[in-house]
Amino acid sequence: MNRASHLANEARDLWNRWGRIEHLLAVNVLVFMVLWVSSWFDPRAFILSWMALPAYPLQCLWKPWTLFTYSVSHQGLWHLLWNMLLLYWAAHFLVGFLGQRVILMFYGGGALAGALLFWLGTGLSRWWLAGGIEQSANAPPLIGASAAVMAFFWASVLLAPDFEVRLFGILPIRLRWLGVALLLYDVTGLFLANSGGHWAHLGGALWGYGYLRHLQGQFQLFSWNLGSKSQSIRVESKNSNFIQSETDRLLDKISKSGFNSLKASEKQWLDQHHRL
Repeated sequence: MNRASHLANEARDLWNRWGRIEHLLAVNVLVFMVLWVSSWFDPRAFILSWMALPAYPLQCLWKPWTLFTYSVSHQGLWHLLWNMLLLYWAAHFLVGFLGQRVILMFYGGGALAGALLFWLGTGLSRWWLAGGIEQSANAPPLIGASAAVMAFFWASVLLAPDFEVRLFGILPIRLRWLGVALLLYDVTGLFLANSGGHWAHLGGALWGYGYLRHLQGQFQLFSWNLGSKSQSIRVESKNSNFIQSETDRLLDKISKSGFNSLKASEKQWLDQHHRL
């Protein structure tokens, strides 16, 4: 009993030390492990059916939680690995500019937008293929964090399109060209029979674009009060006019020459003024 209590306390302390990004990674990995273990027995299909997003919206009426649970569920190890690697990188990239409190809005909003466009695109695709609404209802469900991850990725592309990353740790490539490659991949995928995942990717990308522009104050994404001023964070309201103008200058510099072009003092300034 003491041993179990000690392990529980250590797990709680570790969880409390982690940030929101690590929490999301842990939830995705935990769900994957549950599905993997359940694959040895019969409950796997049952559990998956209650977490995956149905292809037909009316089927979601009695399982509304699937609008979000699908985004923490993965069937294959490689699917999980690539999503978590991109989530880890893109989310940490955004946190450097916008702070931790935007993480859940990017993830949850990307998942919801991906679900909505998945339904729209799946319906359109089935009509194009002359399958009708009955065929749409039998389409594969949606599963995976890709839509939510795309929200982080595309916001990063918009913030610093010329930031250079190393693909697979070897090939240097600017974010804008990586974005173009992923966009072409998803657009061509819209014309395949099983196009649902590509529609969801585009939904997440649209949310990433819209929410970032909302944070930058370029337009009002929400017309309602979310309960507190801190819940509708805007970059320009967080700081004074001077801090905002300096932020814009540094973002322009990153966009043109990459993050490594910043001086040590400029990196320290960004860290100091954009850590929530």
